[in-house]
Amino acid sequence: MFTLINADADEDDAEITDPQEIAELFAAIAAVAIETIGAANVRELFDAVVEQEGRDPN
Repeated sequence: MFTLINADADEDDAEITDPQEIAELFAAIAAVAIETIGAANVRELFDAVVEQEGRDPN
């Protein structure tokens, strides 16, 4: 389960937990990334992000 935090939103609606909304947001992010840096680079980028899950961000 994913929870996305929307830093621009009001405090009351800062979390996006609806799976459909998460999928739509991820698709939009992926589309922009693919257009900008290419599919192969996007896959590398997303794989690197997944590898970082659970690690200390510092």
